[in-house]
Amino acid sequence: MEDVSPLDSLALTPDEAVAWLRSVDGELYRTPPRPGRKGAWVAVVRTPAFEGERGRLIFAVGESAIEAAQTAAAEWRSIWERLPRSA
Repeated sequence: MEDVSPLDSLALTPDEAVAWLRSVDGELYRTPPRPGRKGAWVAVVRTPAFEGERGRLIFAVGESAIEAAQTAAAEWRSIWERLPRSA
């Protein structure tokens, strides 16, 4: 396993966040707006399995599709950085 994160930086531009989400087969969903409330965006992505452990599902909520994708990417990176590295 390479000791390189699949995300080069934590602060992704909107285009980078959406491209990243597509590259990991993530999905974006929008909740329907209700009277007096905005709808929310939800990015859903599964992390890869690692050393016999199943992948984890990440559900990231944002006020925009970009915010949800950026939040999912940040969580993905956090999980990636906690994985043990082989010597």
